[in-house]
Amino acid sequence: MVFDPLPLALTAPAWAAYAPLAPLPPPRLRDPARPLVSIVTPSLNQGRYLETTLRSVLEQDYPNLEYWVIDGGSQDETLDLLRAFASDPRLHWLSEPDRGQSDAINKGWARSRGDVLAWLNADDTYFPGAIAAQVAALLADPRAGAVYGDACYTDAAGRPLARIAGRPFSPEAVLRLEIPVQPTVFLRRNLVARVGPLRLDRRFSMDSDYWARAMRYAPFHRTGHLVATYRLHPASKTVAQGPGFYAEWLAIAEEHFANAPPALRASRPAVLADIYAAMANLEAGSGRLSTAARYAAFAWTLAGPRPRLLKLPLVLLDRALGLRLAMRATALWGRLR
Repeated sequence: MVFDPLPLALTAPAWAAYAPLAPLPPPRLRDPARPLVSIVTPSLNQGRYLETTLRSVLEQDYPNLEYWVIDGGSQDETLDLLRAFASDPRLHWLSEPDRGQSDAINKGWARSRGDVLAWLNADDTYFPGAIAAQVAALLADPRAGAVYGDACYTDAAGRPLARIAGRPFSPEAVLRLEIPVQPTVFLRRNLVARVGPLRLDRRFSMDSDYWARAMRYAPFHRTGHLVATYRLHPASKTVAQGPGFYAEWLAIAEEHFANAPPALRASRPAVLADIYAAMANLEAGSGRLSTAARYAAFAWTLAGPRPRLLKLPLVLLDRALGLRLAMRATALWGRLR
């Protein structure tokens, strides 16, 4: 890997629209023999979680780190927190109105000089040693365009709920939502340069969309490392805005199949059935049982009985008893896979 001192937006035509208007502070390299890693955190009024996120990045043992926090104009304690960390030369931040989470990530990546890029949401964290482990995996596998690993779901207070294993990577797996858990993914700069910015019209599943686009150019490699936490709380989009995710999941799959070779298009019914099964499980967990039944019927009609539908009784038991059986089953299935 060769360090490029210029921001991505000045070297990759697909990123030119995001070119920064002013010169950027130079990145800090403590070990020139190792690649620079650029991490971006998009943020909007996430001050209650942000300090933990900042520390999880800045306390990593990796020597070459550039960290961008792109804030959408928060009105909470976010700016005070960022000013408190301003003495760390690795941290850079920008606070201004934006066009959503994807726009914020694009702004950060466009400014990045690293040869390895990632994004970490403002309510998630890295485990100690995560960056070093993922970079080592990329260096060990020159074919891989990105690496991903395992994540730990936590509750709003950061208490662990379940370890979620990264699933085997394939186009069909990505489309049926067996996707790399977003904060565990580290990508090569040259792959991000080719794929281009995240789509602004993907407000909920920008990660699924990006992995589906990126896999056309290079494979992803699973490392097996425990990389990051993924916080589930009532205000997170994953928990609170299911219908938005559903629409985008289906749109991403249909768009991909429309341009896919015939061999891949043959898997469309099964992939769509698995998406509808996931939707049924989520709706059941939210207590919307009639909607869950309708989605389960869609899944069955498209492709008959699907393994993902076996989770539905567990979700219903969890709804009644609060045992987290469905999450434990998901974690177990991921390890078995």
